[in-house]
Amino acid sequence: MKIPLFVVAAATFVLAAAACGGDGDPESVATPVPGSTATTTSGPSASSGVRDGVPADASLDPTVVLPAISAAMADAGSWQVHAQMTVNNDSDAGERLLLTTINAARSGPGVNIVFTSSNATTGSISGSTSSETRIVDGTRYRRDPNSGEWTVSDASDASPGLTVDVAVVEQIDVSTTSINVTELEGEEVFHVTGTVPGADAAVTAEVFAGVGDHLVRKIRLEGSAPPSNFGGLLPLSDTLLPQIVEAYYLEYGRPIEVHVPPAIEEAENAETRTYLSTINPYTMVVPGGLRDAPRTEFGGEAFSGTGGEMLFIIEEYLDVETAYVGELAGKAPNAETYARRFEIEIEKSEVYEIVSNEAFITDSGLEARLIRFTESDGDIQWAHLSYLHADDFGFGATYGAFTGRYNEIEDAIFEAFRSFEIVD
Repeated sequence: MKIPLFVVAAATFVLAAAACGGDGDPESVATPVPGSTATTTSGPSASSGVRDGVPADASLDPTVVLPAISAAMADAGSWQVHAQMTVNNDSDAGERLLLTTINAARSGPGVNIVFTSSNATTGSISGSTSSETRIVDGTRYRRDPNSGEWTVSDASDASPGLTVDVAVVEQIDVSTTSINVTELEGEEVFHVTGTVPGADAAVTAEVFAGVGDHLVRKIRLEGSAPPSNFGGLLPLSDTLLPQIVEAYYLEYGRPIEVHVPPAIEEAENAETRTYLSTINPYTMVVPGGLRDAPRTEFGGEAFSGTGGEMLFIIEEYLDVETAYVGELAGKAPNAETYARRFEIEIEKSEVYEIVSNEAFITDSGLEARLIRFTESDGDIQWAHLSYLHADDFGFGATYGAFTGRYNEIEDAIFEAFRSFEIVD
């Protein structure tokens, strides 16, 4: 069953993450932004004048730039990361054996959430897995990729690993570091190149940080790791496999709350289950017959059942200064304009047709909009709930089914939407 392509605007944030943990849970970042290129300019261009209070003759000094990057990241407090880890075989051919995407969010020191999704193909062996880890108030929660059950441990007990965030900057050996100024996505950035002592996973490390604000835009690690690091997806051997991690950073300083996973106390055959959003503060009651399906986007949860129905929950962050353009320019952000923005995205796809966009009040009294649409061929019908919270946080949930089945579950869809509630 297809899911609306526009739905993938789900909010993504990221946190520090190990290049790959021993349990196959790479606590890192996720998908790289396509098309990023860096072109080197001459080093002296960074030393003309004073930049951010750094004297010209020290602007490319690692002992100045690296601490400035660490300080800027600490001041930002929270951010998103999209990263990708590629593991190749050890031959000259460099065949890709495993691809892992990681989406994560950091809301402050020691508070973060990481999703990973891995796909492996090696010889006659192929497989995939996904996992989720949250750290809140010093406690580590990990969802088993096979059983879906949560385990709880003391986060301080976890062995320290190479992390794709501020920590990697602090681990770079200054004596091996060189810095010049390059261009990344049209922006002037410091290009830091160095090594991390004692870390096979980062024989070389590259950090790209804004010249104006010292915030990290990209980190690239290149090194190696044993097959045992990858959760049984690769045949075990003593050979270290080449791996590359590329992580992109964005959404600095966005408020974010990482929730403790809800207790799984509902009976297996319960008619309904409570869904607590991954990050943003809301809950919904979903039919008990729906079970978690693999995540497709950070902050989104898919539930699958019989008859082709699916609930895709969106946790979308809206920047009202840029989101309301075109016909929405100058209009106040509210549930109606948020829904219209969502509707515009649907119309742009040329795959869907709008049936209606109507006001909807949840049982908790929240004003929302209910958008009904169908695929152009009419095979699948959809209902989407749009809600805007605090002027710049938009939430939504999309429910769809093959047309015949949709009519059967329509009441259940609206009951789920009516249960939508903001929680503290």
